[in-house]
Amino acid sequence: MANLEIKSDADIDQWIANHERAGKTRSTLYQELIVDRNRRHGKGLDLATSIAALTRSAKEKRYISYGDLAAANGLTWSKARLRMNGKHGHMDDLLAYCHSHEMPLLTAIVVGRDHLDSGEMDDETINGFVAGSRRLGVSVSEPVAFLKQCQSECFEWAARQADAPDVADTVEE
Repeated sequence: MANLEIKSDADIDQWIANHERAGKTRSTLYQELIVDRNRRHGKGLDLATSIAALTRSAKEKRYISYGDLAAANGLTWSKARLRMNGKHGHMDDLLAYCHSHEMPLLTAIVVGRDHLDSGEMDDETINGFVAGSRRLGVSVSEPVAFLKQCQSECFEWAARQADAPDVADTVEE
């Protein structure tokens, strides 16, 4: 394990970007970098907690809202909102973590509260999901079909998992 404590935030972000450009998003160092970035900037949004919540939701074959994911981390939506989205936000770190560990892209089941029944995403949300996936080297030609495929993979994968906390234990800090 690299000593990431001595690296600046900019160094960590640059290393992550270099790994993504080189297609090395499954390397151990990349995995460590994602966990470290979340540790530094998560501000209450924890990868292990979120993965456990997403896995529980997927095991129940249901979508989860951003607010419910924030609540699983002990935060209100108003406190978590700005930390959740965008490049280097919590959703981006979750996406990278899942991809780097060859898990389904669990962020596919996080939708706006008004889409909990359908699993649909508004244009901005699906564009962010697709952009993050492409940054990780995933080929996406049809965004809606890709989203639906990812959601199915989440539900199928979760059905084969033991308890959600066991999955979360894979997040090392």
